[in-house]
Amino acid sequence: MLQVSAPKKFRQATALALSILLAATGAQAGVIVRGTQGVTMTGADGIYYDNTAGVTMTGADSFGLAANGIFQTSSNGVTMTGADGAHVASVDGVSYTGSNSYAVQHADGVTMTGADGVTMTGADGVTMTGADGTTWVVNSVTVRQPNGVTMTGADGVTMTGADGVTMTGADAVTMTVADGVTMTGADGVTMTGADGVVMTGADGFRMISAEGFDLIAANPVVSRIGLMSFDPELALNLDGLTDDSNINAAIVYHHPVSDTDIAELESLGVRGGTRFLALPVVVVTATKCQIDKIGDLASVRTIYGNRTLQWNADESRAQTGLARMRQDADLQRFKGVGTLEGDGVGVAVIDTGVDATHPDLAGRVVRNVKLADLQGANLTGFNAPTNVEALSDTDQLSGHGTFVSGIIAGSGSSSGGKYAGYAPKSRVVALSAGDASLFNVLAGFDYLLSHADLGVRVVNCSFSASSLYDENDPVNVATRMLAERGVNVVFSAGNSGPGLHTLNPYAAAPWVVSVAALDARGRLADFSSRGDFGSRGFRPTLAAPGVDVVSLRASGTNLTATTSAPTDAQQLSAAEVPHYTTASGTSFSAPQVVGTIALMLEANPNLTPAEVRDILQRTATPLPPYYLHEVGAGALNTHAAVLQSAFPQRQIGLFRAVLNRGQVSFVREPVQIFSGTVMPGGACDVRLNVAADAVLASTDIAWGPMATPNDLALASFDPLGREVAESNYLNLPVLTGKRERTLVRMPQAGAWSARVTHTFAAAATPQQFNGVFETARVEYAPLADTGGLDAFTLDNIRQSMRVLAMWPDADGRFRPGASVKRSELAAAMIAGARVPQYVPNTPSFLDVSDATTMNFIEGSQWLFPDAVRGSNFRPDAYATRLVAAVVLVRAAGLQQEAESKAGAFLHYTDVQNIPWGLRGYVQVAVSRGLISSGQQFNPSAALTRAELARGVATIVRTNTE
Repeated sequence: MLQVSAPKKFRQATALALSILLAATGAQAGVIVRGTQGVTMTGADGIYYDNTAGVTMTGADSFGLAANGIFQTSSNGVTMTGADGAHVASVDGVSYTGSNSYAVQHADGVTMTGADGVTMTGADGVTMTGADGTTWVVNSVTVRQPNGVTMTGADGVTMTGADGVTMTGADAVTMTVADGVTMTGADGVTMTGADGVVMTGADGFRMISAEGFDLIAANPVVSRIGLMSFDPELALNLDGLTDDSNINAAIVYHHPVSDTDIAELESLGVRGGTRFLALPVVVVTATKCQIDKIGDLASVRTIYGNRTLQWNADESRAQTGLARMRQDADLQRFKGVGTLEGDGVGVAVIDTGVDATHPDLAGRVVRNVKLADLQGANLTGFNAPTNVEALSDTDQLSGHGTFVSGIIAGSGSSSGGKYAGYAPKSRVVALSAGDASLFNVLAGFDYLLSHADLGVRVVNCSFSASSLYDENDPVNVATRMLAERGVNVVFSAGNSGPGLHTLNPYAAAPWVVSVAALDARGRLADFSSRGDFGSRGFRPTLAAPGVDVVSLRASGTNLTATTSAPTDAQQLSAAEVPHYTTASGTSFSAPQVVGTIALMLEANPNLTPAEVRDILQRTATPLPPYYLHEVGAGALNTHAAVLQSAFPQRQIGLFRAVLNRGQVSFVREPVQIFSGTVMPGGACDVRLNVAADAVLASTDIAWGPMATPNDLALASFDPLGREVAESNYLNLPVLTGKRERTLVRMPQAGAWSARVTHTFAAAATPQQFNGVFETARVEYAPLADTGGLDAFTLDNIRQSMRVLAMWPDADGRFRPGASVKRSELAAAMIAGARVPQYVPNTPSFLDVSDATTMNFIEGSQWLFPDAVRGSNFRPDAYATRLVAAVVLVRAAGLQQEAESKAGAFLHYTDVQNIPWGLRGYVQVAVSRGLISSGQQFNPSAALTRAELARGVATIVRTNTE
């Protein structure tokens, strides 16, 4: 029970934290929730909280268990209307696909989508003027690289560009340098340099600059004064303490800490603490009563308690295209001598420390700092952190930070270059946060902000927290300050997968890059944390290898390598083991992206963090059948990202703007909320329902109070009574520890059940629990000509559409028997078969020069056995079944198997028409189900669209097995 005497702010924050455990309650109309990057405004009814924060709330809808433990709305979410008063599809209407892109459909049918381009369909009366002054007045437009576009008289236009700009129902809107802006029902709005503004039902506002908004309107103005949030975990701790109890807390201000702020703390009896040099934060030791009074100060933005963060604990370098990048002739000419190695780029690693004595890091660690301050000790005076510099080894108890640094900057000298890092000539600034105390991590960020002379351009953060996303969290305040100063911040997505809403809350900030983990085959690692299905922002940015990664072994105690001995023996030679080890985790996916960014910045030092993030997403390899909330834009493609940075005119990734043609959409079904009580050693079954064409089913339970020793397990059963998923982690008495999640992909329609089991504990008692069951289903565009097809063929067609590799014609006909052009085959491989993108300096083929077609053909040319650079590709010619067999086998990663079977015996009556050297490809293609055959193979016949759909669907299924 909450103490009646507890201060109101503690009670409110405590209620937020306990919402993971308590039953659903109704929302109040007209509530203002401050959003992810700045201000959220609503009218007299309803609540809006941007999806980037992982929470959506509306007026009368009830809450359900969702992002990071917050009870939020059911799937109905927010209702928005355009200029014509029609409903705008929000979360429920998101077209959210396996090719890692999506578009929100407006009732008027106007959609503009893509990090690199814009697609508009059914837009009447739209005037568009591009950067070159060209004007279009059309009904169907495709615009790529929409820089400096002005649109007037556009009703119900939705734009999702490189910076996530969305406009709905906007009339006569002018926007300049607008990042992450959402406007609903906004008339006559002018924005200049606006970052992250969310407006609902706002008329006549004027906003200037990203900070300190100048708002002029009839509606109330929300200013940046006073407490905007309060750490729920700290609130829980305070709620059980007496008024004179002491506790450590970080006080975050709306502005740089001034002497006046310090004087106010002293007037409240706080004698001293840590005053950071650059962060607007003071760490103090104060009583519960003093913290209550500090929260009343107008200059205080939020208050957070200390906590221990978690370190998110080969072939990977080839998998990301690093090897291709090092061999690229254009980049070698660009460099002049050698290859790009991140020469001179400053990289910071906030981690357990770095063993700079390792031979592979010799000369690469320019500053090795032990972050050691007094943690806000209540001594006399407010002093800066007492960091210790010029150390040789700050990683004597873990090895985690050394491993991370090796991925980024290791020279590979102990392995003959085999395990060199991504940017072996970058300059590493090592910041040892030791036991991952929040206050030490803040000291690391403050060190970077106050030492601009170090020239750090990228920061690796392979740690996470079991907490809620809060824009005002001091870590998010710090990372945004770094981003605004041109520093790229990269976070690991977290190791709490596979359930929904498990993403590292620090990785959800829209100004950072967050990285999920893949295994060696490009499959999403089971441990990799996921975001929210259908969310525009609560998701990883992209994914990179994170399973059995090889990097440096620190000297002394090395906890990173304690569980990897069997893998070390398999992957490393006896001579390599003393210097290297293997490890898995998103901790080791993030530094691969950091190293890639260092290479990008060496190629183009003028890139901003927003441009870096855009390039990483545009050049990423789509990863069907995974969704945006799982892998973001797709797999890291170091080669293409560095090429795009060095040669901006190449426009890699343009194809993403034209893949989604309305062939599928995804609908979140109403959330099913349940609860029950389970006895020690007993179980409780809950009946649930899954609709037809479901793509996922997520079950989430939580229980409390936090201090209970009771531990529950969760299992999911399909309509046939088979257990298909289970979750039984050790749940410790901490804020978000009392929960279990399961996730099932492509669940069978029908009656499901969840079984909650009470595992024995020393002092077990009956335990009440609350749960949420979430499902989403796919809706396919109507197909006018597939009625007579068998179920297998129809399923393949739907799969190819679901991953955006294929689509029907504008008249709703799929044309299953039509012949496939060579360019269509290439496009399907880039979109649906995980073929990395590549665009050369000059076209490889005489008859392929437009940018979009080049995106498809240049990256997939190696799949085609008859493609000869310098000649014609024949993009409009039909692809033969023989060529298709080779292409599909190579795209599926079966080339070695096929070539080992060259000259294989084939029983076809027309075998004489199949070249001896390609007969192995035909055998593998048929035996693996990539292509069908009868008595004749018909090698010179044209591949049909139904056959292509079969090949794509088979590759997609194989990639996740």
